[in-house]
Amino acid sequence: MSFCARALHRISQSMVGLASGIAKQAQVSGWRYATDDAAATVETAGYFNAARSILAVGDSIEAHMAMGGTPVLKFYVVTAVPATGNVTIALAATAAG
Repeated sequence: MSFCARALHRISQSMVGLASGIAKQAQVSGWRYATDDAAATVETAGYFNAARSILAVGDSIEAHMAMGGTPVLKFYVVTAVPATGNVTIALAATAAG
């Protein structure tokens, strides 16, 4: 399969706060996406190219995949949204801080 724009929904949107306590104009969004595609397909560079105009670096995507078989849920962060070239995502990970 391929990316289906109608299956991508914005579920949250937040301004980016600065250390000074004010928010800058940048914002990050949380997205939910569901597909029959396998995780390996969704994780391919360029899979989200058709959503380039609405995605931003730092956005998160909650992806429900392989819905036609054994469902998988993974969380990703958008790592690149170039004007040309491939939109890329990475598996979201947390680190102690």
